[in-house]
Formats: sequence, C-alpha cells, structure tokens
Amino acid sequence: MNESYRQRVIREKLARSEPSRQSTLPTGFRALDAATGGLPRGGIVELFGGAATGKTTLALQITAHVQAAGGSVVWIDAEHCLDAAYAIRLGVTMDRLPVAQPDSAEEALEVLRRLAESAAVDLLVVDSAAALVPQIELEAGIGTSGAGLHSRVLASGLRRLAAAIRRSGAVALFLNQTRARGTSDDDDSETAAGGPSLKLFAAMRIALRGTPQRRGSVVLKVLKNKAGGPPAECELEWKDDVGFTEGP
Repeated sequence: MNESYRQRVIREKLARSEPSRQSTLPTGFRALDAATGGLPRGGIVELFGGAATGKTTLALQITAHVQAAGGSVVWIDAEHCLDAAYAIRLGVTMDRLPVAQPDSAEEALEVLRRLAESAAVDLLVVDSAAALVPQIELEAGIGTSGAGLHSRVLASGLRRLAAAIRRSGAVALFLNQTRARGTSDDDDSETAAGGPSLKLFAAMRIALRGTPQRRGSVVLKVLKNKAGGPPAECELEWKDDVGFTEGP
C-alpha cells in the first residue's frame, strides 16, 4: 500500500465517522461564554477568588446548566459542606449528581482520575483545592508535614489527572481560595492555595472579584486561556435565592 492510498483511506474514514462532540462546555451564561469561549473540554479549569465571591454558587449554576443540557456531572465535596437544599434552589437535580467526599488529597485526585478515564462524565467539580489535605498531614497533624507538601501532592496528582482529562474530553473545574499578598488590587498580588501546581496545569483560570451579596455584582476575569484569545472579563449580577444572573 503506497502512502497516497493510505492517506486517502484515512481521510475517507474520518469523513464517514460521526462528528465529535462540542470542544467546549457552555456555562449557561452568555457573557461568561463570550469571555471564555466556554469551558475547554479535555482541560482543567481553576475558578478562584476571595471569600464570599460566589465560587460555589457559580459552580452549582454551571452544574445545573450542564445537567439541563443532558450532560453528566460529579461533585467532589472536599470541604464536606455541600448544601443540597441550596443546590436544588439553583436548579441542580440532586438525584443526578453523584457526590464524593474524599478524606485526603490523594484519594480525591485518584477518584477524579478514575472518573475522567471512565469517559462517562462531562464535568467534574472540586470544592475546593484548598481543602485537599495530604494524607500524611492528616496522620501527623496540621502543620507538621513541612512546607510545600500540599503543592507537591497536587502536582503529582494533577499530572496524572491532566492526561486522563485530555483523553476523555471532560472538564475538571477546581474552585480555589485566594488571599491577599500585598496591597495592590492586581490579581497577581494574590496567591491561591496549593502553590503554583494548579496554576501550571490549568488550561483556563478565571478570577472572581467583588462580593456579590453586598455589591450586587461580581467581575470575572479570564487570566489564562490556552485556547487562545486575549484576556477578557465580564460581569454577572447577583440576586438573593437566585444566584448569578445576566443582568438586573
């Protein structure tokens, strides 16, 4: 078989094959989808911000939209604090939302990898990266494991997860907490839990700024997007018992 014939056969097989599924996962918010292009399938996404910026609420609303579109979502409740009643008010179908509550970072990352490799899940949500505590820290006691352990455990687990996510086409959405590093209002003046590991492996990073319950809105800034495009941002409004909306 010569090379030209082999290439023609390959092209014909590709032409007859079924279309691949959408390369991004819509969030359900037009403004956010316009800023991000949608959450990248086959990639890790970090959604981070300070306390009370609405990270969990936004993730639950994205979950509800993915479910409504026929997709499958799994929630990794590392903080062991998922409010099912609140999730239902935001539109989540709890009967269709498997929830895992791992005890350690290693267990959580292994569950994520296996779920990704199953190719049966569209969205994996981790709430939160800051709550992924290494097993040795749980056994030895808080603060006795040495600096950088959290970051090293995440780096090892994320490396394996990233490979599984790429193969399956799922999205892994990590919620993460930030703390101020200085007095600047720039996003680079804040540090996220887990050190640089999640920042390195993330295909997309979205920062939430503002306290929606007090000011009525939050600004979302796309700081990293491997799919291309310049940095972008959008604004979502907040309504009590409804969560985020496109406008007032």
